[in-house]
Amino acid sequence: MTWQAATILLTGFVAAGLLSYRQHLGYQRVVNRVATAENRAGVLLVTGRAKGRLRGAVVLLVIDRRRDAVTRALAMEGASVFARLRERPDLTGPTATLAARTTSKPLREATADALHLARRLAPRSHSADKVRSCAH
Repeated sequence: MTWQAATILLTGFVAAGLLSYRQHLGYQRVVNRVATAENRAGVLLVTGRAKGRLRGAVVLLVIDRRRDAVTRALAMEGASVFARLRERPDLTGPTATLAARTTSKPLREATADALHLARRLAPRSHSADKVRSCAH
């Protein structure tokens, strides 16, 4: 390999790394902005992701626990470092029918991942707390 080819290859890796870092900073900025805007009682902010060979998806859902509904949704789909989180009003509504409103397989998997996390973070029932307190 000549030094010119090695330089081009190294430049490509550095550019990809910088663009990936820029994408991460943009994602972090949007998550912080949404978390600040949606910070109220009964609301849960969850993320989900799906990885594919060529394409993936990341979804950010704001779920109202009392209504069991998505009140705000953002999604990032694609295979490039130029993908950005975009508002997806078509994903808002009851969580039970969220999968039917998705438009692609990676997005469906990402929303399923986010809903799985939301279920894990759901508050425990009072009867479970009573059982735990009686066990001690």
